[in-house]
Amino acid sequence: MDVSDGSTAEAWVLAVSRMVRLAPGEVLPPHRTSLWLLVREGTVEVAGRTGPHRLEPGDAAYIHRARVHPVRALSVTSLAVADLRRLGKNPPAAPLIARDFAARQNGAVALLDLCPMRPETAVDRPRMTTAYGEILGSAMLSEAGGATPSTAADPIVHRAAGAMESDPLHGWTLSEIAGHVHVGTTVLVERFRRATGLSPMQYLRRLRLEQAMDELGRTDAPLARVAGTAGYGSVEAFVRAFRAHTGCTPGRWRQSIRGLTGSTMNTRAASTAATAPSRSAAK
Repeated sequence: MDVSDGSTAEAWVLAVSRMVRLAPGEVLPPHRTSLWLLVREGTVEVAGRTGPHRLEPGDAAYIHRARVHPVRALSVTSLAVADLRRLGKNPPAAPLIARDFAARQNGAVALLDLCPMRPETAVDRPRMTTAYGEILGSAMLSEAGGATPSTAADPIVHRAAGAMESDPLHGWTLSEIAGHVHVGTTVLVERFRRATGLSPMQYLRRLRLEQAMDELGRTDAPLARVAGTAGYGSVEAFVRAFRAHTGCTPGRWRQSIRGLTGSTMNTRAASTAATAPSRSAAK
């Protein structure tokens, strides 16, 4: 889901803001679990569950799971980046996209320009981190509603996606998902494609790959175990699907996320993963 998350009792905290310049093909390193960015110059692509989001100058994005939604420059790009966190029961699982954010929320942008949040400021004046966070987070929520396609647009699709997201490693079948939301498989596939551009099983594959991406970044688990956990019967099948989804191998992804090499990962978001998990049959 790209926009709505239904969280309550939330708060925002902004720790550090900075300017970043990227070369074509370069990936923005995720220094924190979540981040906010504003495109100043150039164009970037943010990986999303239903496909990449292309951001032009003035567009902004909040990415809660920065490690599984890489940001890649499509040209020489200048970005304003902030370590923004949304505190609450259910932070958004996928990027919030706000078009023309710089023009619509020029006050929030001017605040970061005139008074950037530096590490020493965050330490000496911790209340400012909350004040900055609330300003920027509230502005994003007001601008991002409806900005990107969402499973929330269709209640049937929303419930089906929610069931898969709650347990992506379950051995879901198309019939089981359709039964969960009380519709036929044909109806479910049609409505899912209309809402997301993917079939339910393609959506499930993305969920599993995203979980595998997160596990690769957080743990030293052997590749065979990560592949099996993601539902793939062999490492080879997992590597093919991973490469189709991200444009690089799982090993290269792990190295790039952890900063173990100085090279830049050249990621590419594909519309669908090429190989299906062995425990589910793609439709």
